[in-house]
Amino acid sequence: MSDSQRPSGEATPYAPPGTVEVQPQATTVDYNDPVYHQNQYLIRRKVFKIFGAFFHIYDMNGNLAFFSKQKAFKFKEDIRVFGDQAMTSELLCIKARGVIDLGMTYDVIDSTTQQVIGSLRRKAFKSFFSRDSWVINDVNDQEFGTIQEESGTLGILRRCGLGPIVQLLTPQKFNGYIGDVPVLEFTQNRNPFIQKIQLDYGPDVNGLLDRRLGIAAAALLCAVEGRQR
Repeated sequence: MSDSQRPSGEATPYAPPGTVEVQPQATTVDYNDPVYHQNQYLIRRKVFKIFGAFFHIYDMNGNLAFFSKQKAFKFKEDIRVFGDQAMTSELLCIKARGVIDLGMTYDVIDSTTQQVIGSLRRKAFKSFFSRDSWVINDVNDQEFGTIQEESGTLGILRRCGLGPIVQLLTPQKFNGYIGDVPVLEFTQNRNPFIQKIQLDYGPDVNGLLDRRLGIAAAALLCAVEGRQR
């Protein structure tokens, strides 16, 4: 759809107040709904071996804000984020550049414009031997942010086969930064069998992080951490 065909005044669900971005295609989803401009979301992962994994992303009032699907039987990771559970409005596409998970780079694409908005790269060595760590890259693959597990000691214990026990005692937590400035927090629930992650944009008081990258990181983290369980 061309820009001239898009309804005027229709807002993207990722734009912080007072900003203007490329307008998405018209769908049945009301992007002006405050549910798309929350500081906190809860992501719950459901796994079906035949169909892959599904992620329900709720606002803190329990409303469904996003629905994500991880495709099964893919050599390259392929995760889609939709504005509704019927999957009629694809918003984001997260695709791996290769087939080896460790140290992989994942492109984040705005499905409404088909433009790459950045990428997420897992730090292979550090993630394997210590805390899980990710790099946030811009569209030119230049690093400008990081997401890393808060405790290196707990990260090592999780990788030594003690994950469920550690999870019961201390929920896994990740912190995201742009430079040295905190912009988000991911906190896993204590239940090692039902994966839930709370995404909190509260630290990003200056709106430094593109919310699309935050949502993509949450879905990707659920997918990768889910495989490690």
